[in-house]
Amino acid sequence: MIEESKKILDNYNIAWIIFFTVIVGFIGGVLDHNESIAPLSLICMLFGIVVITLLNRVENIKNAIDIFLIFFIVYLAYAFIIHFLYIEVYNVQNPYIEGDDEVFFLATQDIFHKFKENGFSLFDTKNIFIYQEVYGAINFYVYLELLSDMLGGEVTMLVQKIGVVMIAALIPSVMYSISRLYFSEKISFMVAIIYGFFSFVPYLSGLLLRDVHVGLMFIITFYIILEKLSFKNLLILIFVSFFSYTLRLETGVFMIGFTSVYFFHFVDTFIKNRYLKILFVFGLLILGTIVVLSSNELINMFNMIFQSSSERIAESAPAGSMGAKVAKLPFGLNYIALLGFGQIQPFPPSLIFTSKNGFFSFTYLLAGIAWFFGWGFLLYGIFVKKILYDLDLKINIMFIFSIVYLVLVSVIEFNQRRQAVVYPILYLIMVFSYLKMTVSERTKVWVTMLMLYVALVLIFNYMKI
Repeated sequence: MIEESKKILDNYNIAWIIFFTVIVGFIGGVLDHNESIAPLSLICMLFGIVVITLLNRVENIKNAIDIFLIFFIVYLAYAFIIHFLYIEVYNVQNPYIEGDDEVFFLATQDIFHKFKENGFSLFDTKNIFIYQEVYGAINFYVYLELLSDMLGGEVTMLVQKIGVVMIAALIPSVMYSISRLYFSEKISFMVAIIYGFFSFVPYLSGLLLRDVHVGLMFIITFYIILEKLSFKNLLILIFVSFFSYTLRLETGVFMIGFTSVYFFHFVDTFIKNRYLKILFVFGLLILGTIVVLSSNELINMFNMIFQSSSERIAESAPAGSMGAKVAKLPFGLNYIALLGFGQIQPFPPSLIFTSKNGFFSFTYLLAGIAWFFGWGFLLYGIFVKKILYDLDLKINIMFIFSIVYLVLVSVIEFNQRRQAVVYPILYLIMVFSYLKMTVSERTKVWVTMLMLYVALVLIFNYMKI
């Protein structure tokens, strides 16, 4: 099956890829009454190819591009279908799926008109108080609108979603590149395909948010850290860290933490003078301390995490009173429970059938169930197969960073779209665990996790929590 799929990919012709992209873009343009949709889709596709070429080793470029093209077309069609289902089927003229969709669209419109009418510079966006924490994402969307305007098209939400699709399609492509550092071409191909279809990326590809941007920045960082040391990679990490900081302050700080792993390794490898090494490390620690202490947003975030937060969590818990009960467990135990509860969202699965988002919620549920089963392989690999002892030190360090990140985010809210940015590292360890298991062990995990999921659903419905 894998070989047949690879042969299909090998027979792809770039002309056919361009043709299908233009066709999908043309259909979207007709429905959106916007003639820029097709050329803009093509431009974003070509830009994604350039990014992949710059990131990858020469031997991985072709397959990485193939994976990107597959998911670019799949996510593009999916985003268009969801967008127009809202308009035609649900009769919603402003198809905002999540609350932040509307926020970002209206904010982008505001900056776009400022730029067009008042000689406003996009560098000024960060000086507007309400946009200070998100100006990176807003400017990204504004550039898409300016490009659409140059192509003679309209400024619509669909224009911005094309950019989201491009970023989303890059994520499984980078997942392939990470896998190739450890696995064969065949296994890496399947790892990327599975992640592209069954992770939270398809769900995020239809949303006008910044989470998919943050997710791409994180997975690029993971790849660069696991790659060979080079000055080019260090420059990429610096850019990625800065851009992440403009997307969301908290994740930007965590990104700096991930980047410091690479930086310390870089300094240790290329700087031989002991005192110069100490100077570099000390300077980095001072810089990080200054960044944290000078940021009111970060101080408020840390206060929110460490203060008693039961009431806030009870109000925001997606499963209502169940979240409240989890939050009110004894200190320490409640953090572990919050992490676990956050990892099984959306729960219970019946929630999607009452959701106003219709078919769109199915991708969210599919990802949630797949991730639940993935945790079974992860835990089995860690506690039974002792997989962490066999892994690269850098993977273990990033795994610890990822778990800390998940705990902190779970305390603040249960939202999977914020937690998913660190999932690539956990997924990589899941794959290592799966490959180290025998067939009988894999079957045992599948059956155990299925029984556990069914039991949790039955308990939830019986207790009506």
